[in-house]
Amino acid sequence: MALLYAFCRLLTGIVFLASAVSKLRGRTAYEEFTAATRALAPRLPARPAAALVVAAEAAVAPLLAWRPTVLAGFCVALGLLAAFTVAMAAALRRRRRVRCRCFGASTVPVGPGHLVRNAVLAAAAATGAATGAVQAAMTGAAGSAGAVPADLGVAGLAAAALTAGAAAVLLSATGEIAGLFTHTPSRR
Repeated sequence: MALLYAFCRLLTGIVFLASAVSKLRGRTAYEEFTAATRALAPRLPARPAAALVVAAEAAVAPLLAWRPTVLAGFCVALGLLAAFTVAMAAALRRRRRVRCRCFGASTVPVGPGHLVRNAVLAAAAATGAATGAVQAAMTGAAGSAGAVPADLGVAGLAAAALTAGAAAVLLSATGEIAGLFTHTPSRR
C-alpha cells in the first residue's frame, strides 16, 4: 500500500507541476493557454480563469509534498481534473476544435484521448487520497495521512519515482499519441 500511495502522490505532483511550468515558461506559452481557456470556457473571463488554473496547478505538487496538506493536494487535483474534463467534453460535444495547451505548445486539438488521460489522473488522485485515509485509519493518527512509511525504503521510493515519472511522461503526451492514430480529413 505504501508503494501505491507514493506512486499516486508522485504521479499527480509531477503531472501538475509539469503542466504549470509549461504554461509559465514564456509569455507566448501563457498567452496560448489563455486563448485555449477562452475557447474551452467561453462564459468565464479568460485571463482570471487562466491565472487561477496555473496557480492551482502550481500548488498541487507542494501540497502533495508536505505531510499535513496531502489530502488538500489530491482534492485540488481532483477539482481541476473535473473542471478540465467538463470543459473538454463540452468542446467535443459542440464539435469545437480547440488546441490542447495542457502541457504547452501542442497542435493537437482536444479529443477523447484527453478525456481518458484525465480519467486516469483522477483515478490516481482518488486512489492516493483513499490510500492516505486508509493508512491514517490503520495507524490511528490523522496526521500520518501524508507520511511516506519508513518500510517503503529507498529502493521502494526510487521504484515509485521512476514509475511515476515514466507514467507522467506518457500521460502528458497522450494527446500527441492519440493524434497519431486519429485521422482528420483535410479541407480542400
